[in-house]
Amino acid sequence: MNTEQYTQHTLSIRLSADGFSFSVTSYTDKESFQYETLRIQPNISLTANIKQFLYPNELLQHQFKNSNILIDTPHYTTVPFELFEDEQAEAIYYHCHPQRPGEKVLYNILDRCNIVVLFAIDKSTYSLLKELYPQARIFASISPVIEHLAGKSRIGNNCKTFLHLGRRTTDFLVFDHGHPLLINTFATQGSNDCSYYALNIWEKLKLNQEHDELYIIGNQPHKEEVAEELRSYIKSVSILNPTAEFNRSAAASNSEVTYDLLSLLHTNL
Repeated sequence: MNTEQYTQHTLSIRLSADGFSFSVTSYTDKESFQYETLRIQPNISLTANIKQFLYPNELLQHQFKNSNILIDTPHYTTVPFELFEDEQAEAIYYHCHPQRPGEKVLYNILDRCNIVVLFAIDKSTYSLLKELYPQARIFASISPVIEHLAGKSRIGNNCKTFLHLGRRTTDFLVFDHGHPLLINTFATQGSNDCSYYALNIWEKLKLNQEHDELYIIGNQPHKEEVAEELRSYIKSVSILNPTAEFNRSAAASNSEVTYDLLSLLHTNL
Protein backbone atom coordinates (compact mmCIF):
# COMPACT_ATOMS: atom_id res chain seq x y z
CA MET A 1 0.00 0.00 0.00
CA ASN A 2 1.57 3.32 -1.00
CA THR A 3 1.35 6.61 0.86
CA GLU A 4 -1.33 8.15 -1.37
CA GLN A 5 -3.75 5.29 -0.71
CA TYR A 6 -4.03 6.11 3.00
CA THR A 7 -6.33 9.02 2.15
CA GLN A 8 -9.01 6.41 1.39
CA HIS A 9 -8.58 4.58 4.70
CA THR A 10 -9.75 4.85 8.29
CA LEU A 11 -7.36 4.64 11.21
CA SER A 12 -8.80 3.30 14.48
CA ILE A 13 -6.66 3.38 17.61
CA ARG A 14 -7.63 1.57 20.83
CA LEU A 15 -6.03 2.73 24.08
CA SER A 16 -6.21 0.45 27.11
CA ALA A 17 -4.34 -0.17 30.35
CA ASP A 18 -3.66 -3.66 28.95
CA GLY A 19 -2.01 -2.34 25.78
CA PHE A 20 -2.61 -0.35 22.62
CA SER A 21 -3.77 -1.52 19.23
CA PHE A 22 -4.57 0.09 15.92
CA SER A 23 -6.23 -0.92 12.69
CA VAL A 24 -6.31 0.50 9.18
CA THR A 25 -9.33 -0.28 7.03
CA SER A 26 -10.14 0.64 3.45
CA TYR A 27 -13.24 2.33 2.06
CA THR A 28 -12.68 0.73 -1.34
CA ASP A 29 -11.53 -2.79 -0.40
CA LYS A 30 -13.48 -4.56 2.36
CA GLU A 31 -10.78 -7.21 2.69
CA SER A 32 -8.04 -4.64 3.26
CA PHE A 33 -7.35 -4.74 6.99
CA GLN A 34 -4.16 -4.08 8.91
CA TYR A 35 -4.01 -4.69 12.66
CA GLU A 36 -1.21 -4.33 15.16
CA THR A 37 -0.93 -4.49 18.94
CA LEU A 38 1.56 -2.55 21.03
CA ARG A 39 2.78 -3.34 24.51
CA ILE A 40 2.79 -0.50 27.03
CA GLN A 41 4.96 0.28 30.01
CA PRO A 42 2.73 0.24 33.13
CA ASN A 43 5.16 2.34 35.15
CA ILE A 44 4.68 5.46 33.00
CA SER A 45 1.58 7.51 32.19
CA LEU A 46 -0.82 6.90 29.33
CA THR A 47 0.37 10.11 27.68
CA ALA A 48 4.02 9.04 27.94
CA ASN A 49 3.15 5.65 26.43
CA ILE A 50 1.38 7.31 23.51
CA LYS A 51 4.43 9.49 22.81
CA GLN A 52 6.75 6.51 23.04
CA PHE A 53 4.78 4.20 20.74
CA LEU A 54 2.78 6.35 18.36
CA TYR A 55 5.24 9.08 17.41
CA PRO A 56 7.94 6.74 15.96
CA ASN A 57 5.42 4.67 13.98
CA GLU A 58 5.59 5.86 10.37
CA LEU A 59 2.22 4.38 9.42
CA LEU A 60 0.43 6.39 12.11
CA GLN A 61 1.89 9.64 10.80
CA HIS A 62 0.08 9.44 7.45
CA GLN A 63 -3.03 11.40 6.52
CA PHE A 64 -6.19 9.25 6.76
CA LYS A 65 -9.68 9.92 5.49
CA ASN A 66 -11.05 9.34 9.00
CA SER A 67 -9.55 8.52 12.37
CA ASN A 68 -11.19 7.07 15.48
CA ILE A 69 -9.82 6.69 18.98
CA LEU A 70 -11.35 4.15 21.36
CA ILE A 71 -10.70 4.67 25.08
CA ASP A 72 -11.06 1.44 27.06
CA THR A 73 -12.61 2.62 30.33
CA PRO A 74 -15.05 0.99 32.76
CA HIS A 75 -15.99 4.44 34.09
CA TYR A 76 -18.88 5.98 32.20
CA THR A 77 -22.44 7.23 32.68
CA THR A 78 -25.43 6.94 30.37
CA VAL A 79 -28.10 9.63 30.10
CA PRO A 80 -31.31 9.72 28.01
CA PHE A 81 -30.69 12.05 25.08
CA GLU A 82 -33.85 14.07 25.72
CA LEU A 83 -32.57 14.95 29.22
CA PHE A 84 -29.01 15.80 28.20
CA GLU A 85 -27.50 19.27 27.87
CA ASP A 86 -23.81 19.48 27.04
CA GLU A 87 -23.07 22.22 29.58
CA GLN A 88 -24.18 19.80 32.32
CA ALA A 89 -21.89 16.97 31.18
CA GLU A 90 -19.31 17.41 33.95
CA ALA A 91 -21.90 17.81 36.70
CA ILE A 92 -23.73 14.65 35.60
CA TYR A 93 -20.57 12.58 35.20
CA TYR A 94 -19.07 13.60 38.55
CA HIS A 95 -22.36 13.00 40.27
CA CYS A 96 -21.77 9.32 39.40
CA HIS A 97 -17.96 9.07 39.62
CA PRO A 98 -15.27 10.59 41.88
CA GLN A 99 -13.67 13.68 40.40
CA ARG A 100 -9.99 13.26 39.57
CA PRO A 101 -7.65 16.18 38.90
CA GLY A 102 -6.65 16.86 35.31
CA GLU A 103 -9.61 15.18 33.61
CA LYS A 104 -11.72 16.25 30.65
CA VAL A 105 -15.28 14.94 30.34
CA LEU A 106 -16.35 13.87 26.84
CA TYR A 107 -19.55 12.35 25.51
CA ASN A 108 -20.85 10.19 22.66
CA ILE A 109 -24.40 10.54 21.32
CA LEU A 110 -25.84 7.15 20.31
CA ASP A 111 -28.67 7.53 17.82
CA ARG A 112 -29.92 3.92 17.73
CA CYS A 113 -30.88 3.84 21.38
CA ASN A 114 -31.25 7.58 21.99
CA ILE A 115 -28.77 7.84 24.86
CA VAL A 116 -25.57 9.77 25.62
CA VAL A 117 -22.46 8.12 27.08
CA LEU A 118 -20.34 10.36 29.31
CA PHE A 119 -16.73 9.47 30.13
CA ALA A 120 -13.50 11.16 31.19
CA ILE A 121 -9.99 11.27 29.76
CA ASP A 122 -6.76 12.75 31.09
CA LYS A 123 -6.41 16.30 29.74
CA SER A 124 -2.78 15.85 28.68
CA THR A 125 -3.72 12.65 26.83
CA TYR A 126 -6.62 14.44 25.14
CA SER A 127 -4.37 17.34 24.07
CA LEU A 128 -1.76 14.99 22.63
CA LEU A 129 -4.34 12.97 20.70
CA LYS A 130 -5.87 16.11 19.26
CA GLU A 131 -2.41 17.33 18.29
CA LEU A 132 -1.70 14.07 16.47
CA TYR A 133 -5.19 13.59 15.00
CA PRO A 134 -7.10 16.91 15.01
CA GLN A 135 -10.18 15.46 13.28
CA ALA A 136 -10.31 12.23 15.30
CA ARG A 137 -13.53 11.12 16.94
CA ILE A 138 -13.00 9.84 20.47
CA PHE A 139 -15.25 7.10 21.86
CA ALA A 140 -15.62 5.31 25.17
CA SER A 141 -15.11 1.60 24.51
CA ILE A 142 -18.67 0.85 25.62
CA SER A 143 -20.25 3.23 23.08
CA PRO A 144 -19.90 1.20 19.85
CA VAL A 145 -20.85 -1.96 21.78
CA ILE A 146 -24.09 -0.33 22.95
CA GLU A 147 -24.91 0.98 19.49
CA HIS A 148 -24.22 -2.35 17.79
CA LEU A 149 -26.14 -4.44 20.31
CA ALA A 150 -29.08 -2.05 20.33
CA GLY A 151 -29.55 -2.92 16.66
CA LYS A 152 -29.26 -6.67 17.30
CA SER A 153 -31.78 -6.48 20.15
CA ARG A 154 -34.57 -5.34 17.81
CA ILE A 155 -34.77 -8.81 16.27
CA GLY A 156 -37.51 -11.00 17.76
CA ASN A 157 -40.16 -10.32 20.37
CA ASN A 158 -38.26 -10.66 23.63
CA CYS A 159 -35.71 -8.93 25.86
CA LYS A 160 -32.04 -9.63 25.27
CA THR A 161 -29.18 -9.56 27.76
CA PHE A 162 -25.56 -9.34 26.60
CA LEU A 163 -22.52 -10.15 28.74
CA HIS A 164 -19.38 -8.62 27.27
CA LEU A 165 -16.53 -10.41 29.03
CA GLY A 166 -13.27 -8.57 29.65
CA ARG A 167 -10.11 -9.52 31.51
CA ARG A 168 -11.06 -7.72 34.74
CA THR A 169 -14.58 -6.48 34.09
CA THR A 170 -17.83 -7.54 32.47
CA ASP A 171 -20.25 -5.22 30.68
CA PHE A 172 -23.92 -6.09 31.23
CA LEU A 173 -26.34 -4.72 28.63
CA VAL A 174 -30.08 -5.43 28.63
CA PHE A 175 -32.38 -4.25 25.82
CA ASP A 176 -36.07 -4.44 25.11
CA HIS A 177 -36.34 -4.09 21.29
CA GLY A 178 -33.54 -1.54 21.10
CA HIS A 179 -34.53 0.29 24.26
CA PRO A 180 -31.81 -0.03 26.94
CA LEU A 181 -33.12 -1.33 30.27
CA LEU A 182 -29.69 -1.54 31.92
CA ILE A 183 -26.10 -0.78 30.95
CA ASN A 184 -23.43 -1.25 33.59
CA THR A 185 -19.92 -2.60 34.08
CA PHE A 186 -18.78 -4.61 37.10
CA ALA A 187 -15.37 -5.80 38.22
CA THR A 188 -15.39 -9.59 37.80
CA GLN A 189 -12.98 -12.42 38.51
CA GLY A 190 -13.97 -15.54 36.64
CA SER A 191 -17.25 -17.21 35.80
CA ASN A 192 -18.84 -17.15 39.27
CA ASP A 193 -18.83 -13.35 39.44
CA CYS A 194 -20.28 -13.07 35.93
CA SER A 195 -23.07 -15.53 36.69
CA TYR A 196 -23.88 -13.88 40.01
CA TYR A 197 -24.33 -10.43 38.48
CA ALA A 198 -26.23 -11.79 35.48
CA LEU A 199 -28.76 -13.69 37.60
CA ASN A 200 -29.14 -10.76 39.97
CA ILE A 201 -29.92 -8.49 37.00
CA TRP A 202 -32.47 -10.97 35.64
CA GLU A 203 -34.20 -11.06 39.02
CA LYS A 204 -34.22 -7.27 39.47
CA LEU A 205 -35.55 -6.65 35.94
CA LYS A 206 -38.02 -9.55 36.20
CA LEU A 207 -36.83 -11.08 32.94
CA ASN A 208 -38.43 -14.32 31.75
CA GLN A 209 -36.20 -17.39 32.12
CA GLU A 210 -38.15 -19.28 29.43
CA HIS A 211 -38.72 -16.54 26.88
CA ASP A 212 -35.95 -13.92 27.11
CA GLU A 213 -32.44 -14.51 25.79
CA LEU A 214 -28.88 -14.12 27.07
CA TYR A 215 -25.80 -13.78 24.86
CA ILE A 216 -22.12 -13.95 25.82
CA ILE A 217 -19.59 -11.98 23.80
CA GLY A 218 -15.84 -11.44 24.04
CA ASN A 219 -12.85 -13.72 23.61
CA GLN A 220 -12.14 -14.55 27.25
CA PRO A 221 -11.37 -18.22 28.04
CA HIS A 222 -14.03 -18.50 30.76
CA LYS A 223 -16.96 -17.77 28.42
CA GLU A 224 -17.87 -21.49 28.12
CA GLU A 225 -17.92 -21.78 31.91
CA VAL A 226 -20.21 -18.76 32.22
CA ALA A 227 -22.55 -20.19 29.59
CA GLU A 228 -22.77 -23.58 31.32
CA GLU A 229 -23.48 -22.03 34.72
CA LEU A 230 -26.23 -19.78 33.35
CA ARG A 231 -27.89 -22.55 31.34
CA SER A 232 -28.91 -24.11 34.67
CA TYR A 233 -31.22 -21.13 35.21
CA ILE A 234 -31.93 -19.56 31.82
CA LYS A 235 -33.27 -21.54 28.87
CA SER A 236 -31.72 -19.55 26.02
CA VAL A 237 -27.99 -18.87 26.54
CA SER A 238 -25.72 -18.48 23.51
CA ILE A 239 -22.11 -17.56 22.81
CA LEU A 240 -21.85 -15.19 19.86
CA ASN A 241 -19.22 -15.96 17.24
CA PRO A 242 -17.80 -12.65 15.97
CA THR A 243 -16.76 -14.15 12.62
CA ALA A 244 -20.37 -15.02 11.81
CA GLU A 245 -21.83 -11.99 13.56
CA PHE A 246 -19.74 -9.52 11.56
CA ASN A 247 -20.25 -11.25 8.19
CA ARG A 248 -16.86 -12.97 8.08
CA SER A 249 -15.07 -9.68 7.60
CA ALA A 250 -11.28 -9.55 7.60
CA ALA A 251 -11.34 -7.83 11.00
CA ALA A 252 -13.67 -10.39 12.58
CA SER A 253 -11.51 -13.24 11.30
CA ASN A 254 -8.64 -11.99 13.47
CA SER A 255 -9.17 -13.43 16.97
CA GLU A 256 -7.02 -10.69 18.56
CA VAL A 257 -9.38 -7.89 17.56
CA THR A 258 -11.53 -6.88 20.52
CA TYR A 259 -15.33 -6.83 20.36
CA ASP A 260 -15.54 -3.08 21.00
CA LEU A 261 -13.22 -2.39 18.07
CA LEU A 262 -15.19 -4.77 15.83
CA SER A 263 -18.38 -2.94 16.83
CA LEU A 264 -16.78 0.38 15.99
CA LEU A 265 -15.60 -0.84 12.60
CA HIS A 266 -19.01 -2.28 11.67
CA THR A 267 -21.37 0.29 13.16
CA ASN A 268 -22.19 3.71 11.69
CA LEU A 269 -21.31 5.93 14.61
